[in-house]
Amino acid sequence: MKTLEDFITDRGIPTQPLEEESAETEIIVKPTEGFIIKEIEMKGFMRYVEKTDPKITFPNKFTVITGKTGSGKTSILDAITFALYKRTSRTDIQNIKISDICRPGGYVKVSFFQNGEEYGVERGFTSSGSPYLTLRKNGKTIEGNIKELEKIIEEVIGLDYDGFRNSTFVRQEEMKELGADSAAKRLEIFQKLFRLETFEKAQVLVSEKFDVIKRNIRGLETEMKVRDEQIAKLPSLEKELDEKRSFIIVEKEKLDKLSEKMEKLGKELKKSAEKHDEFSALKGKVDSIQERVKKTEKRLTKAMTDAKKVEPLRKEIIALDKDTKNYEELRSEGERLREKQNSYQTLKRELGRDKALKDSLIKERDSGINRLSKRIEENEKRISNLSTKMGKDEAFQMLRMEGSLSERVDRIGKEIQWLKKKKELVKELKKERGEAEKELKVLIKKTKDINEDSFVLSEIEASIEQMRKDIDEVNENYRKKMKKVEEKIGEGEKNLKELGFEEEQRKKITEIRDKITKMHKKREELEIKRKKLESIGDLSSLVNDLKSQKQGMEEELKELKERLSELKSEEENYQEAKKRNEEMQKDKEKLFGLISRAEGEIKRLENQIEDLQSLKKRMQETEKELKELREKGEVYSILREKVFHKRGIVMYAIDQLLPQLSLETSENLSDMTDGRFSKVKLSSYVENNRYGIRIEVSGADGKWHDVQEFSGGEKTQINAALRFAIAKELASMPQVGRTYGRMKTLFIDEGDLGSLDTETSRQLFVKKLFDMGEFFEKIILITHLSEVAEKFPRRIMVYMTPEEESKIKVMA
Repeated sequence: MKTLEDFITDRGIPTQPLEEESAETEIIVKPTEGFIIKEIEMKGFMRYVEKTDPKITFPNKFTVITGKTGSGKTSILDAITFALYKRTSRTDIQNIKISDICRPGGYVKVSFFQNGEEYGVERGFTSSGSPYLTLRKNGKTIEGNIKELEKIIEEVIGLDYDGFRNSTFVRQEEMKELGADSAAKRLEIFQKLFRLETFEKAQVLVSEKFDVIKRNIRGLETEMKVRDEQIAKLPSLEKELDEKRSFIIVEKEKLDKLSEKMEKLGKELKKSAEKHDEFSALKGKVDSIQERVKKTEKRLTKAMTDAKKVEPLRKEIIALDKDTKNYEELRSEGERLREKQNSYQTLKRELGRDKALKDSLIKERDSGINRLSKRIEENEKRISNLSTKMGKDEAFQMLRMEGSLSERVDRIGKEIQWLKKKKELVKELKKERGEAEKELKVLIKKTKDINEDSFVLSEIEASIEQMRKDIDEVNENYRKKMKKVEEKIGEGEKNLKELGFEEEQRKKITEIRDKITKMHKKREELEIKRKKLESIGDLSSLVNDLKSQKQGMEEELKELKERLSELKSEEENYQEAKKRNEEMQKDKEKLFGLISRAEGEIKRLENQIEDLQSLKKRMQETEKELKELREKGEVYSILREKVFHKRGIVMYAIDQLLPQLSLETSENLSDMTDGRFSKVKLSSYVENNRYGIRIEVSGADGKWHDVQEFSGGEKTQINAALRFAIAKELASMPQVGRTYGRMKTLFIDEGDLGSLDTETSRQLFVKKLFDMGEFFEKIILITHLSEVAEKFPRRIMVYMTPEEESKIKVMA
């Protein structure tokens, strides 16, 4: 069997960089179709804080980017898509903004060739945080704003972001998902890589349009049904219109006759109006004088009664004034003493609260410390009772190493069986198995001591440490709070002593309060009697004046009543005529209302009949619109159920791809397993309306097996063989809009090489990768495995500084 070094030598690939070739070697590219990466420069992007020095260049066909996990290797891929599309893998699936991964003043520069032309793209943020984008073609700047330049970049590359990512990047998670447990999940990956999810989106849009059309059809059908019901009412409405017109003619004749009667009666009322006005004026005057007489009599009676009460009222006022002479002085003294008492009680209450708070703080501290101390003692006792001193982290590490070595021994055993005819290789594998078995025995001996206590120890120790910190925190909080409380208690006792308030002062407050209560009632009574005396005044002249007024009004009233008696009969005639006129006016208003409502009904009926007649014409247009909608609905139904459905275009496209992919994958897997597995069958299926893709491999027994039946390393080889076949297919597809396009650069991110547990399987993987050079101008592998990286003529190391910044170092 040829080694990887033989393969590299056969293809003329130098294992060491040429002496005259430097990291800055100028790339001479012949005009060709497809994207070819030249170099990348970063600053302030993700963990690349400083400018990448030297630049990341790709002068060779094959380049490896190596470094420890988390050092920033995959960030180089994100830098490319950031510069070209303002998108990254992190911003796609996480809640991260573009401004979070590129700092103010940061940028990414990417140079590439497309169709023989060299392009340079720079995207970043100014020091003030404003975004910018520049584009150069063969060294000349292309003018335009960010949106315009992004459109030009997409047109130059010929792919949108998803198409570029699928055609240029092979990510580790994609390779794992190709061999997923679910065949439906595999179909999703195929749809994503070949951009077939577009048809599912089209099906959703068509379904939405179909639902809108169905709603519109139901609406029009309902509308037509309602219109038919409305048009059926037309004959009855026309009959009702004729009846309303006849009714108005009759009612107007009645109105004319009533108007003639009212005109005649109005002339009679006009003749007797003067006598009625005189009678009304006299009647109003008589009523007014009678009311004035009543009021005068009432005032006269009251004045005579009040005159008898004046002298006794004066004596009562003098006595009450004498009894309440010191009222204001007593009230001022009482208020002063109450204010002092209130201040004293307030200070005393505050002092009591502060002392209670002090006792509470002491109890709270003692309780907290006792509780925590007891818990510490309990946990220390638990540790002493544990059967192991090994923590959970060490236990997990031992178990992982045991599992990995067991799988490795089993895998080598299978490889010895498969390769038993190749004696030299079998000898190396047996040696490798022997070393692995020795390591496994040592680990098994150590893992025997692992029990459930290993997973409890770390947790108990962390809990004890936290409780000791809690005790310190309780004491510190107690000291701070107690200092403030004691200062407040001292100040309160001082203020209470300075204020002072004796028992004698309390008694005096009670005496003053009793006196003021008694005197207050007398003060109120005094004010009432004073006001009463003021209101009575001098009543003798008032009594004589009221008597004179009453006599004059009675004489005038007698004369007015005599004239009213003379006009009474004429007034009765006038009121009778007026009553008849009012009744006729009501009848007239009633007729007006009937006629007005009838005219309104006629207008409504005329409009309704006119609307229904025009509705007949519109029905024809609605029927035509309904027919067109039904035809559209049939088209959208076919698109949804037969064209854009998975059983339509999607599965048709998949079925066209699978035969060629099966051949390519079989060839790739044969190369990667040195002929151990050489047949791969990819097939679509549908079961219970669920669609998926089966991946089956012919095993050593000659039978077909699902990919899930193989071990981790074998599954990685199968997934890689399929993904390389897909990459080749994507690279060879003709330009189709911005979905597919020929790409001449391929990045493989990790490729799940860590699951290949033998040197031989890794060598075959890299050998196959070099085979892919027939279809790509540049192939770049990203891996953390140094033994794989050493096989590449061009090696770039990414490492992390103590300050957690990513740096670049060209190794070869």
